[in-house]
Amino acid sequence: MTINPRLETEHDIQLVKDYTLLPILLDMLARDIEELTLYKDKIVYHHVISYLKGVEQTIHEKLYSLKNQMRKQHITILNTETNALGIEVEYKVRGYIHQFHMLRSLVKAELLTMLMNIRRRDT
Repeated sequence: MTINPRLETEHDIQLVKDYTLLPILLDMLARDIEELTLYKDKIVYHHVISYLKGVEQTIHEKLYSLKNQMRKQHITILNTETNALGIEVEYKVRGYIHQFHMLRSLVKAELLTMLMNIRRRDT
Protein backbone atom coordinates (compact mmCIF):
# COMPACT_ATOMS: atom_id res chain seq x y z
CA MET A 1 0.00 0.00 0.00
CA THR A 2 1.47 3.37 -1.02
CA ILE A 3 0.78 6.71 0.60
CA ASN A 4 -0.72 9.45 -1.53
CA PRO A 5 2.02 12.12 -1.40
CA ARG A 6 -0.58 14.89 -1.29
CA LEU A 7 -2.04 13.57 1.93
CA GLU A 8 -0.32 14.13 5.21
CA THR A 9 -0.70 11.38 7.77
CA GLU A 10 -1.47 11.81 11.45
CA HIS A 11 2.13 10.81 12.12
CA ASP A 12 3.38 13.58 9.81
CA ILE A 13 1.26 16.17 11.61
CA GLN A 14 2.44 14.94 15.01
CA LEU A 15 6.08 15.19 13.92
CA VAL A 16 5.59 18.79 12.80
CA LYS A 17 3.66 19.70 15.93
CA ASP A 18 6.25 18.20 18.27
CA TYR A 19 9.12 19.76 16.33
CA THR A 20 7.38 23.14 16.60
CA LEU A 21 6.50 22.92 20.30
CA LEU A 22 9.65 21.43 21.80
CA PRO A 23 11.83 24.52 21.15
CA ILE A 24 9.18 26.61 22.91
CA LEU A 25 9.38 24.24 25.86
CA LEU A 26 13.18 24.60 25.84
CA ASP A 27 12.83 28.39 25.94
CA MET A 28 10.42 28.15 28.86
CA LEU A 29 12.78 25.85 30.77
CA ALA A 30 15.75 28.17 30.15
CA ARG A 31 13.72 31.12 31.41
CA ASP A 32 12.61 29.21 34.51
CA ILE A 33 16.13 28.00 35.27
CA GLU A 34 17.34 31.59 35.05
CA GLU A 35 14.58 32.77 37.41
CA LEU A 36 15.41 30.00 39.88
CA THR A 37 18.91 31.40 40.39
CA LEU A 38 17.30 33.74 42.90
CA TYR A 39 16.95 30.69 45.15
CA LYS A 40 20.45 29.26 44.73
CA ASP A 41 21.03 29.44 48.49
CA LYS A 42 18.07 27.14 49.16
CA ILE A 43 18.73 23.47 49.89
CA VAL A 44 16.71 22.00 47.00
CA TYR A 45 18.05 24.41 44.36
CA HIS A 46 20.70 22.07 42.94
CA HIS A 47 18.28 19.13 42.87
CA VAL A 48 15.65 21.13 40.96
CA ILE A 49 18.21 22.58 38.53
CA SER A 50 19.67 19.12 37.95
CA TYR A 51 16.20 17.75 37.18
CA LEU A 52 15.41 20.63 34.79
CA LYS A 53 18.76 20.18 33.00
CA GLY A 54 17.88 16.50 32.58
CA VAL A 55 14.54 17.48 31.04
CA GLU A 56 16.39 19.84 28.68
CA GLN A 57 18.71 17.02 27.63
CA THR A 58 15.73 14.75 26.97
CA ILE A 59 14.12 17.45 24.82
CA HIS A 60 17.33 17.95 22.81
CA GLU A 61 17.53 14.20 22.17
CA LYS A 62 13.87 14.15 21.13
CA LEU A 63 14.41 17.09 18.74
CA TYR A 64 17.37 15.31 17.15
CA SER A 65 15.26 12.18 16.69
CA LEU A 66 12.34 14.18 15.26
CA LYS A 67 14.62 15.95 12.80
CA ASN A 68 15.91 12.60 11.53
CA GLN A 69 12.37 11.20 11.23
CA MET A 70 11.23 14.31 9.38
CA ARG A 71 14.15 14.04 6.97
CA LYS A 72 13.24 10.40 6.23
CA GLN A 73 9.58 11.33 5.68
CA HIS A 74 10.55 14.32 3.47
CA ILE A 75 8.99 16.84 5.85
CA THR A 76 10.33 20.40 6.03
CA ILE A 77 9.23 23.31 8.21
CA LEU A 78 9.01 26.34 5.94
CA ASN A 79 7.83 29.03 8.33
CA THR A 80 6.79 29.30 11.96
CA GLU A 81 5.11 32.45 13.18
CA THR A 82 4.18 33.15 16.77
CA ASN A 83 1.65 35.89 17.41
CA ALA A 84 -0.76 37.00 20.13
CA LEU A 85 -3.29 34.37 19.05
CA GLY A 86 -0.93 31.40 18.94
CA ILE A 87 1.30 29.70 16.39
CA GLU A 88 1.03 29.35 12.63
CA VAL A 89 3.22 26.78 10.91
CA GLU A 90 3.74 26.27 7.19
CA TYR A 91 5.45 23.03 6.23
CA LYS A 92 6.07 20.77 3.28
CA VAL A 93 5.27 17.05 3.25
CA ARG A 94 6.62 15.09 0.30
CA GLY A 95 6.61 18.22 -1.87
CA TYR A 96 3.15 19.51 -0.90
CA ILE A 97 2.68 22.57 1.30
CA HIS A 98 0.39 22.43 4.33
CA GLN A 99 -0.41 24.69 7.28
CA PHE A 100 -1.71 24.44 10.78
CA HIS A 101 -2.64 26.91 13.48
CA MET A 102 -2.69 26.40 17.22
CA LEU A 103 -4.35 28.81 19.59
CA ARG A 104 -2.32 30.00 22.55
CA SER A 105 -4.42 28.02 25.03
CA LEU A 106 -3.88 24.82 23.03
CA VAL A 107 -0.13 25.49 22.84
CA LYS A 108 -0.02 25.83 26.63
CA ALA A 109 -2.02 22.62 27.13
CA GLU A 110 0.19 20.71 24.66
CA LEU A 111 3.36 21.95 26.36
CA LEU A 112 2.10 20.83 29.76
CA THR A 113 1.20 17.43 28.33
CA MET A 114 4.65 17.08 26.75
CA LEU A 115 6.32 18.02 30.01
CA MET A 116 4.24 15.49 31.94
CA ASN A 117 5.07 12.77 29.40
CA ILE A 118 8.78 13.51 29.75
CA ARG A 119 8.43 13.35 33.52
CA ARG A 120 6.64 9.98 33.33
CA ARG A 121 9.40 8.53 31.15
CA ASP A 122 12.02 9.68 33.66
CA THR A 123 10.38 7.92 36.61
